[in-house]
Amino acid sequence: KEHLIMACLFALPLALFPVLPVVPARPAALAPHPPARSLLRTPAVVCAATQKRPRKNKKTSFEDYTISGSGTLIFPLPSRKDAERVHKKHMPRGCSANKAPDTLSAMLPKLRADFPGLRIVHKDPLVLTCDNFLSDEQCNAYKALADSDAAAQVGSRTFSAATATARTSTTWFLRYQDVVELLVKATALTGEPVSHFEEPQLVRYLPGESFSWHYDAVPPTLLRNGGQRRMTLLVYLEEPISGGFTTFRDLLAGGTDDSGKPLRLQITPKRGQALLFFPSNLDGESDERTLHAGSPAKGEKWIAQLWLHQREYTPNVPDGTSQEAAQSLVNTVQS
Repeated sequence: KEHLIMACLFALPLALFPVLPVVPARPAALAPHPPARSLLRTPAVVCAATQKRPRKNKKTSFEDYTISGSGTLIFPLPSRKDAERVHKKHMPRGCSANKAPDTLSAMLPKLRADFPGLRIVHKDPLVLTCDNFLSDEQCNAYKALADSDAAAQVGSRTFSAATATARTSTTWFLRYQDVVELLVKATALTGEPVSHFEEPQLVRYLPGESFSWHYDAVPPTLLRNGGQRRMTLLVYLEEPISGGFTTFRDLLAGGTDDSGKPLRLQITPKRGQALLFFPSNLDGESDERTLHAGSPAKGEKWIAQLWLHQREYTPNVPDGTSQEAAQSLVNTVQS
């Protein structure tokens, strides 16, 4: 009886947990695929840190738009109304000139997109700025030329009577050889010789003085000397307390003001900074889209000013000015 009880106890686990036969594992190539349903229930987990972010569209550095608004009898809206601004994310500093080197070379073949500090604030028509174009010491030295016996002081001149009354600043014409630092930078930036630049100027705006809307292009009747102005280059030598902006009437800066109105392209004077724009295209055809003005300022505003022409320009003032002497000094500095 005891043996029978022991035998039953020994057989009980086998009855509850039968031993399954051992099946040899199939080769990996013959192993069956898991059911499709199981794949849907167990999606792969991807770490967020390893996911690739979508690439930003580099083309958003610039935006096309159409010039609109209302002109005046003297300054109507330009006949050409297509334009291209810098995206608001880059403003007000603008974007690197290296983002559009072809645009620069199309406007001026030797214009250096890699020039230190050069930035695009409007693409078409092209408007550029360049920080630290002149140092503080060079700005002071340039301003001091107003007291030089070699400088020729005149009431700021314009091409027409309509704009002459709208300008209240004072201008000094300077000798080329007295502004070598400016010419060194200008020729290095543009790749053009001193002989293609108009007489260097120094302009002073006293508090409240201004220069209303005007074009920098030369009228067709005055193109004999050097042809059309290709580029305007001005450098802010002294920034006013406030105001004194250089504003382009028909160009937009990207973004809107507090009222939702599109912002005009407006350059705030910054000591040592250069502003460059192009009154005409490569063929010498004037670009009316570059209509601009110098607004009144609180405090004095001083600027250095140069214009680049299509070909060699013959200077008229002041006495003793010499492009050849200046070019020799520029070559010495650059060598």
